[in-house]
Amino acid sequence: MQVHRCRFVDYVPQSINAIKFAPSTSAYPYVAVGRANGDIELWRTKGNLVHEKTIPGIASGSLETLTWAHQTELTADDLEFFDTDKERSDARARLVESAPRLFSAGLNAVIVEWDLAKLVPKSAVDSFGGAVWCMATNHAQTKLAVGTEDGHIRIFDITNGGLVYKSCFDKINSRILSVAWSQDDKTIVTGSADSCVRIWDAKTRHTVTRMTLPKEGRDSTLVWSVIVLKSGTIVSGDSRGRVTFWDSVMHVVEQDFRALGADVLCLTADDSGHTVFASGVDPKITQFKLLAGSSVVDAATSSNSNGIGSGKKKLSIRSKKWQLAGFRRYHTHDVRAIAVSSHLPSDLIISGGTDTQVAYCQSRPFPNENPHRQPCFPPLNSVISVASKAKLILQRQGCTLKLWALGKAEPASKLLADQMESGQALQVYQRQRDLLRMDLTTKTNILCSTISPSGNLIAASDAEGPKLFSVVYADDSRSSVRVRRLREFPPRDFVPDLSEHHGAVHMRFTDDETKIVVATVEGYVSIIDISGWRLRQFATIRRHCGHRTAESEVETDVGSGDVPTHAGQARRQAAVAVETRTITCMAISKGGDYVATSDSTGSIVVSQISGEQQLLVPQLGQGERSEWPTTLSFDEQARLVIPTSLNHLYVFDIAENEFTEWSRQHSLSDIPLAYNQMVDCVGGVATNPDEPDCIYAWSASHITRVDLTLPPGPKRAVLNVHKRKQIEHEIIAKVVEEKEEADRRSEKQAKRKRRQSSGGQINGHVVVEEDKESDAPSIAEKADAAAAEKADAAAAEKAAAADEEDDGSESDEPYKGKDWESTVIARLREAGINAEKPHNFRMTQRYQNLMHASFIDANTMVVVERPWIDVAATLPSAYHRHKYGA
Repeated sequence: MQVHRCRFVDYVPQSINAIKFAPSTSAYPYVAVGRANGDIELWRTKGNLVHEKTIPGIASGSLETLTWAHQTELTADDLEFFDTDKERSDARARLVESAPRLFSAGLNAVIVEWDLAKLVPKSAVDSFGGAVWCMATNHAQTKLAVGTEDGHIRIFDITNGGLVYKSCFDKINSRILSVAWSQDDKTIVTGSADSCVRIWDAKTRHTVTRMTLPKEGRDSTLVWSVIVLKSGTIVSGDSRGRVTFWDSVMHVVEQDFRALGADVLCLTADDSGHTVFASGVDPKITQFKLLAGSSVVDAATSSNSNGIGSGKKKLSIRSKKWQLAGFRRYHTHDVRAIAVSSHLPSDLIISGGTDTQVAYCQSRPFPNENPHRQPCFPPLNSVISVASKAKLILQRQGCTLKLWALGKAEPASKLLADQMESGQALQVYQRQRDLLRMDLTTKTNILCSTISPSGNLIAASDAEGPKLFSVVYADDSRSSVRVRRLREFPPRDFVPDLSEHHGAVHMRFTDDETKIVVATVEGYVSIIDISGWRLRQFATIRRHCGHRTAESEVETDVGSGDVPTHAGQARRQAAVAVETRTITCMAISKGGDYVATSDSTGSIVVSQISGEQQLLVPQLGQGERSEWPTTLSFDEQARLVIPTSLNHLYVFDIAENEFTEWSRQHSLSDIPLAYNQMVDCVGGVATNPDEPDCIYAWSASHITRVDLTLPPGPKRAVLNVHKRKQIEHEIIAKVVEEKEEADRRSEKQAKRKRRQSSGGQINGHVVVEEDKESDAPSIAEKADAAAAEKADAAAAEKAAAADEEDDGSESDEPYKGKDWESTVIARLREAGINAEKPHNFRMTQRYQNLMHASFIDANTMVVVERPWIDVAATLPSAYHRHKYGA
């Protein structure tokens, strides 16, 4: 097999500025990761940390802070509005079952609430104070406190799904960098750029207390982060690298720690308030724990400082002190965001920053837990697409599309190819070429992009709607490219007339390039005829609504004009599912007959492209074992391959409308542990035309070949083919060495026995056996015989001692008749390698930070990598630590 190993793609990920867990009352365990360019990634924290979808940021926008809100209790106004207890109970149940709300803000002075299903802004208001540096919701989830550039705290009312400006606090002569609510929501704590931590009365909107931090030099101390613990203790992190614990009553310093060598940018605490984590410019995560201690105090001395009184009574006082419990370095550059969630079963601490990677581990065993690092680019909904016939690669980033032509290598003769080793590089006579860089004028960052197999058409979409471009090449050498937008695309009826949002989350061309399938942000799967694209003629063939199940959605689908709209057949979903449901995966079969789509609730629908038939794939997993697809793909036999969030592998036969026999027998119980326990989930599946029964499942760290006609193999098998070969060579070499040693010992033992039993001459004496009936020997003969026997015994003992010294043992019994082939097989089986049966899950980890893998021809694969060292070269300078003795 020939592999195009592409490392020229210059994707530059954005730094992480904010990380927030969804409230514990939320039905979905989401964590939001905000990037510097405004993109917000939503990750699932059930089981593995799995990327679900990305909300595109405003073009040329920024993001500094994120916060969630999930109101579960009625306000005083609500209690007056509802007359009966039943109405109040129903309203409270609706609040609990609703989806959480996500807000973001940045330097563009706009506060945005996002629609988690449609990936577009639900509402937006001005901050009325310039750039927003910090934002926090109160514990009742009814108010939003915003700290702005002009030194004001502004309160926004977020009850009943609103976002309305309510009040403004007193002004200070400095920007507010951090904000937090007290546990009873009666006070607000802020940190500012004037070396102060302030406590505000939430009702009067005036300052209650100001706590001043010392300066270092002439510059003011910047209080980058503040949090309030359950006990009322205030914790602040500042530009001196210090973490300060403030008394909640006296408002004085309880304890002060030199936590980092530079600015403390972020703080977080667990739900109990007994553990605090801090990090910042010095990229180490420091842990503080509240430990209980005891001290003995003289009662008389403590009650009378002048020493009056002679009481000898002593009191034992229980005291609690914060201690620096440990630290670890999980990042190479500034850590700008850190979050911990102890209300989830997974109990995770997640961090991110300038190095663009999301690192997470269990918080309880910290700092002894090694982190898991997610790739610096979203592994799902890949930013790469390949034109298989034209040998082109399309990459998107932000509002930009880039196009490359693959290089060419000298073809190897069949005889030479058979003699070449795996991984051997071919001689390249034509390198890759950068053909096109196209900056699109869009309102948001690009949601999805794709290129047709011939490379003649490129489609891309932002939150506003899809766009189609024709690509004209000057000649076969593709030395110059001309791009023109086809403004007649998309046709007006590709979504119903009542549809509010036209953006697409996925688009795919059929192999014959006569149709394009568009999955919209509202859950429609539209089939558009593009066979007349040269004449600017486009027509919507039909719309599938398999992911739209709510009653209000069905009413919207009715007003669909003349285009056939096939109603949804997906299982009925709760309101919270509808409010967060987005189509996350899409695949088209090789012949262009079927399109498969899945959404964030786990529903998988298979629809006909040229007909109205729809199939609903059965639910994957149940209850606590529920799982959802991470990608979809059709194999060469038009069977649907479904990798899941728990690293299981399902195969669904569309013709039979059921899972295949291989899937029913092996999908759950027999998957090898090395594959099932991979940290990163499968991001794509590639199929080789020459291997119709095999698939190649790939993620950011591996490519695994699976034969769907064979059982998975041993549960604890070694899957990495390179590691397997190394183990095989080591075991075979060891057994060969043992066999040679055993043969040598056996030969020496045989020689020794021949010497002892031979009747020849020994040390010059001739041994003659007399006849039994002969006369008795004389005394002289007896003496000669005794002397000869003594000399013979001495010689034999000396030879035996020499043999024992050489062999190290007197016996070679364990090696007699030993089956060395069986020994090799047994030892390989102990090491996880079954030599008697062919291994199935064959994995290679030669390619790292994989962005894409697919076949462009029979036995010709394209692998796109983004090595971490290339990403690190684009990052700013990291914090310099002095190292001694290096």
